[in-house]
Amino acid sequence: MGGNRAKCAAVFSVVLLLAAPAAADAIEDIINQVTLDDYMADLRVLTGVDPVPTNPPYTLANRYSYGQDIHVAGQWLYDQFASYGLVSRQDVFNSSYGPNIIGELPGTTRPDDIYIICGHYDTYHAEDQLHAPGCDDNGSGTATALMAARILSQYQFEGTLRFIAFSGEEQGLVGSAAYAQAAQAAGENIVGVINLDMFLHPGFDNVDPDPDYDLDIRSNPASLPLAQFLAGQFGLYTPIDIEVHPNAGSGSDYYSFWQHGYNAVGLSENTSAEIWGGSNDSYHQLSDTIYNPDYDWQFGIETVRGAMAGMIGLAGLVPEPTSLVLLALLAFPLTWRRRA
Repeated sequence: MGGNRAKCAAVFSVVLLLAAPAAADAIEDIINQVTLDDYMADLRVLTGVDPVPTNPPYTLANRYSYGQDIHVAGQWLYDQFASYGLVSRQDVFNSSYGPNIIGELPGTTRPDDIYIICGHYDTYHAEDQLHAPGCDDNGSGTATALMAARILSQYQFEGTLRFIAFSGEEQGLVGSAAYAQAAQAAGENIVGVINLDMFLHPGFDNVDPDPDYDLDIRSNPASLPLAQFLAGQFGLYTPIDIEVHPNAGSGSDYYSFWQHGYNAVGLSENTSAEIWGGSNDSYHQLSDTIYNPDYDWQFGIETVRGAMAGMIGLAGLVPEPTSLVLLALLAFPLTWRRRA
């Protein structure tokens, strides 16, 4: 018996030693499922290049918060989330706007801990709201929520994952404000929010040399540990440079969560002041399409992967049972297993 105990201890030591790199490898394996083809397929529908597969097919001209097309887009997003097996709903916070679209993957051991990855799906074009493709702003973030939902729904996590497409961002964060207020009133424990809004154009138009070719993580002081953790995940799993802004302003939907006491960060190609100051000539313009030659698609895909690595690390990936069993079997000498 004493010899068997020693061998058991040795086996579990080997399993523990192998488990840590296995967890890291699992994250890499998951985020490497992100492909540009899949990402572009969603963007093509959102930006009106390909039709929404309704009967008959419908091509989106815009996703304006007060328009009709946003309801078609919202229904398509809902159908996508539902097709991944997520608990899905359309949150009608105001009948004048398109709804918020939510897909949820319940956690296994701490379901009350909620982690959100989100972006707004409404668009804006001041000159002509009937035509607003909104690829970078913010098809990029919406397609990230879809990609994350498609891939992460295949796994189990300790905490609950929510994938959200907000409406009304362009009118002053209306959809996310309603959502965060309702969450606070319900006493929900939203532990961390990763909000993505515009990240396909990390450079500056009409500036030479091009400054700050990086991804900006916007934070407030309370959310700084979340921002630093996310920056660390990007450092581990992507080659892109990161800059953390610990005292960012109210540039996108992450701000709604700050207003209700939740930790949240915003990922974007530049700061709000830089974008509003002209770093991206296609901001709120008809040229904000998938054909824009200034968009960096590899940078975009790495941003999606890094954000997903953050979500996986936060929510706690549940190892597949077969993984640890196989590790244990590999560690046991075959002859000893037969004697046992």
